[in-house]
Amino acid sequence: MIVVALVVTVAAAVFTARMMVMSRRLSAGLAAIEPVDLSAVADGSYTGEFGDFLVHARVQVTVRHGRITDVAILHQESGSGYEAAGTLDRIVAAQSPRVDAVSGATGSSRTIMVAVYRALTDH
Repeated sequence: MIVVALVVTVAAAVFTARMMVMSRRLSAGLAAIEPVDLSAVADGSYTGEFGDFLVHARVQVTVRHGRITDVAILHQESGSGYEAAGTLDRIVAAQSPRVDAVSGATGSSRTIMVAVYRALTDH
């Protein structure tokens, strides 16, 4: 019984520590998002990705005539109900990868935003 309790305690501590690292990486990724001059982005579709531990997203961003016309998720890892799909519409409406996070899906929202930013800037 003591061994089981010890294993559970250690596993919980490792999980909590890993969640803290993930949270810091997501916050750092979000902080790195700067305004994007869309007029300097050639027409086309670009992919970007970002993630850590429990969340990951690979997106495709389509730019036409200096505007984001579409953002699609090519692959996503998140908990069920935490996909933050509303972030895609917010990005298109704002014409910016930095938008308000979807309530209840902050980690997934941040992951999508960073992936979109990378798609627009890492080509």
